[in-house]
Amino acid sequence: MSKPPLDDLALRKLMLQQRCAVQREVLAVQVRQTFAPAVRTVAQVKAGGQWVKQHPWLVALAGGLLLAWRPRAAVGLLGRGWGLWQTWRRLRPTVQRMLELVRQAQPPQA
Repeated sequence: MSKPPLDDLALRKLMLQQRCAVQREVLAVQVRQTFAPAVRTVAQVKAGGQWVKQHPWLVALAGGLLLAWRPRAAVGLLGRGWGLWQTWRRLRPTVQRMLELVRQAQPPQA
């Protein structure tokens, strides 16, 4: 069996490289579509956290009113909030790595 000419090999290599580039783009789109709801949710939670930082007195007032009106509910809510905070502290590094991977998969916008 004879060897194919170098031009044929170079053409095949170029075609394979282009095919891989297309597959990478398709994969990037799929990753963005898959994680888009999670990214939006994280952005909304982040915006909510910024609002709480800007209006701590409103949060304290709402907490005080809840504590005065329904003390048992307030204590239960405080316990759930503490549990959520601890969960977030454990998951935060993983979530940040995932978001960074999603950002890297996005092509630069013109």
